[in-house]
Amino acid sequence: MTNVNLPEELLLKLASQVVQDPGIPVPNPTVSAWQEPAHPLSATQSKDLPDYTDFAVIGSGITGCSAAKTILESELGLDKKVTIFEARSLTTGATSRNGGFLLSHVPHVYGRFADAHGVEAAREIAQFGDLNLEEIIRIAKEENLDKVSEIRDVTTVSSFDNEEDFADATRSLHMYEEAVPESKGKYKIIAGEAAEKEYHLKSSKGASVVKSKVFWPYRLVTNILQRLLERHPDRFSIETNTAVTLITLSSDADNTYPYVLTTPRGTVRAAKIFHCVNGFSGHLLPKLRGPLFPCRLSMSTQKPGPQWGNVPYSWLFHTKQSWDPDTTLVEQGLYWMQQNAQTGDLFVGGDLQRLDDFLSSDDSLISADSVGNLTNLLPKKIFTDGWTNPITNTTLSSATVIQRVWSGIIGMTADQLPIVGSVPSTVSDRNIEGGEWVAAGFNGYGMSQAWLSGQAIALMALGQPKPDWLPDVYLSTEKRLTDKATMGEEAALASFFHR
Repeated sequence: MTNVNLPEELLLKLASQVVQDPGIPVPNPTVSAWQEPAHPLSATQSKDLPDYTDFAVIGSGITGCSAAKTILESELGLDKKVTIFEARSLTTGATSRNGGFLLSHVPHVYGRFADAHGVEAAREIAQFGDLNLEEIIRIAKEENLDKVSEIRDVTTVSSFDNEEDFADATRSLHMYEEAVPESKGKYKIIAGEAAEKEYHLKSSKGASVVKSKVFWPYRLVTNILQRLLERHPDRFSIETNTAVTLITLSSDADNTYPYVLTTPRGTVRAAKIFHCVNGFSGHLLPKLRGPLFPCRLSMSTQKPGPQWGNVPYSWLFHTKQSWDPDTTLVEQGLYWMQQNAQTGDLFVGGDLQRLDDFLSSDDSLISADSVGNLTNLLPKKIFTDGWTNPITNTTLSSATVIQRVWSGIIGMTADQLPIVGSVPSTVSDRNIEGGEWVAAGFNGYGMSQAWLSGQAIALMALGQPKPDWLPDVYLSTEKRLTDKATMGEEAALASFFHR
């Protein structure tokens, strides 16, 4: 299953966690630095819930925002009403808890996708990631929100601390360039010694360097949602602090609005439903528990010393995954960092924590192991002590200060691919085909996949064919979702160890 030998007792515990009900998002999550200041509409809701809606969008993150925008602006949806249901404040899930990278993860793992799904599928996945990033940037500029959301150019350095992973990433980058010719020359590969010297890295066996972008996802999504409310006041509403706790089918003869959504504020009838809650999808779709499961990761803001400066870089640090059988501590293998262009604060994320702490949907908690690791990460594991200010003679190790730490829930899938499309009635257990749609399970890489996934389910729900740019292997077919070999508990645990 994995390259680590887990005790049987722990395996059974983890298997039960993978298939447990994620519930609805907890009401008291940790507060991400991205969420401050809160958007003025963070607690927006109608005085009374609508009795009916054509499209019920569950989740107000980037996926739900994209789906709502697509319906409201499509010619096929001009007479349709759209309601977003959010369990907490506006956009306070994974969208506002991540690293803020506008960078595809696919090039470094292209070989893995090609080996598992074939060369053509890998090419589709790669092109989809690139197109998704282009679409986010295009929309931000179109809405004149590129400055508000701080979209900016950076150089991304991806360092590897072991030769095996660096060789695999190098192979993948070459395959990616062959499959997507327009990407040739985009990535520069640097040997370990040169990477250590140029970027002051500890124990780097090699790195790749690429021009990319970073941004402030919370500001982009919340501001788009605000504009949609202003443009479509009669057709669009957002109901924050209104969790959908149950979906049933109406017993009356009204086939136009067959779904009954139960919330703490009352019920709403809906014609169609979009599940855009990522790691929480299994609550309302129990048969997705296991194929899709939540994973809790941690992130921080840290104050660097004056010797660091404010540099236009973002960083990915790939480490060899480790497992301590005595403590069950796992270092999952990836850290990320960017810098706030205004304040100079470092946004640093990644985890070393107990294995069973990862498999959780509770973002009100933070692993003490993770906090301790993030506190010491930069000076002890990543950078050399060469970042010294000649005036203060202060080193990074004594000048980096943790300001805030928060957790966030990503949605992982057993086959490491997002789940996008119509929910089969055999999975929803509600005897209607084409009424429920899902876009979830981005495996921690939502910024390069979520926007177009939300757009895709909206277009298909309006009756359009599958967009050519949506990879076939992402589709939520009954065959895929019920395949125990690729979507069962054992596959889910293997997925965790190969993220």
